[in-house]
Amino acid sequence: MSYSNRHDADVAARNVLVYSDKLASFDFGPTHPFKPARAKQMMDLLSRYSLLYEKNQLIIEAGPFPEEELYVYHDRKYLELLKNAEKGGFTMEMLEAGLGTDDCPVVPGLWDFCMNAAGGTCRGAAMLAEGTARVVFNPLGGFHHAGRDHAEGFCYLNDLAVAITNLTRRGTRIAYIDIDVHFGNGVRDAFAGREDVLCISIHESGMSIYPWSGFVEDIGEGKGRGYTVNIPLMEGSDDEVFLGAFEAVVPPLVEAFRPDVVVAVIGGDTHRDDLLGHLNLTSIGYERAIRIINNLSPKLLVTGGGGYNVYKTAALWTLAWAAFCGLEPADAYAGLIGGMMYGPETQSGSLRDDPYVVTGHLKERCSEYARDMVNYLRKNVFPIHGIS
Repeated sequence: MSYSNRHDADVAARNVLVYSDKLASFDFGPTHPFKPARAKQMMDLLSRYSLLYEKNQLIIEAGPFPEEELYVYHDRKYLELLKNAEKGGFTMEMLEAGLGTDDCPVVPGLWDFCMNAAGGTCRGAAMLAEGTARVVFNPLGGFHHAGRDHAEGFCYLNDLAVAITNLTRRGTRIAYIDIDVHFGNGVRDAFAGREDVLCISIHESGMSIYPWSGFVEDIGEGKGRGYTVNIPLMEGSDDEVFLGAFEAVVPPLVEAFRPDVVVAVIGGDTHRDDLLGHLNLTSIGYERAIRIINNLSPKLLVTGGGGYNVYKTAALWTLAWAAFCGLEPADAYAGLIGGMMYGPETQSGSLRDDPYVVTGHLKERCSEYARDMVNYLRKNVFPIHGIS
């Protein structure tokens, strides 16, 4: 993979952040839930909490990448439809490919946004393969719903499928870990028949949320049987339920698989204040999961994925970046200026939440459901990986 960037000559940092003001300013419309501005607010928080400009950090702009790279996953005809969509002139073929819907509107600059966002993820994969980074975080990547020949779920190009495919062509073993509230059906479909990509997703059950799939019984196909792992949770599940299932399944499977690179989607939409999800996570459970992911592989390619409470998502990503870099946030402005410059006053005093614990019958149901999911995987998936 070939890219040009003014930083290429001196890339020596271990922790790489992909960011572009232009991408963060892209607008899908006032009523659309997907707000790229989350990334700009994250950058403000990273600066406020003294989490930038360490010697082992590097900030790069994504930039576009060769269109031919997309052909390793995407259908050429679909890409032509996507390129032509914003030029005007509606066709039924576009609608059949998921373009022009409420979820995936066609807006000016769409092709460039998609190419640059995907370019950040794919460039990050190349840097990891070349040994010029330990962690690459692209907050404006992680479009895990996009299919080979269609758009869905706010996702037009599946940057993850493209990047993972390119890495596996180098002989790289990939563990994909998705903690977004929505099941990454596009990535699942790309790799369900392969044994060199372990796909693990913990998400709200498809019984209550889009894309209405990702059930525990789906463990892959053919040679890939046992390499698709789904941990659906009941709506209402809190930190304790989430972490209990996550810690029981993810570390043992990843350690048995022994990946060369972990690719992660760290959507902030599991948070209890998210606008589209129905789980009850706080920053406590989220940060714990991030720290576990950080310790599972010597190399990490991380993408932002979902998150529809803009401030909360930016705060969670800030905590994630701190964890990847081994830093502790320190508020450089504490006691000096009001928090309204950075977010709602009630939220901006700290990146971290107070604990929140679900109780009563709901907690019992959520806990029992999660235990059933874990037991199913222990019985049907763990033996495939030699775990007793």
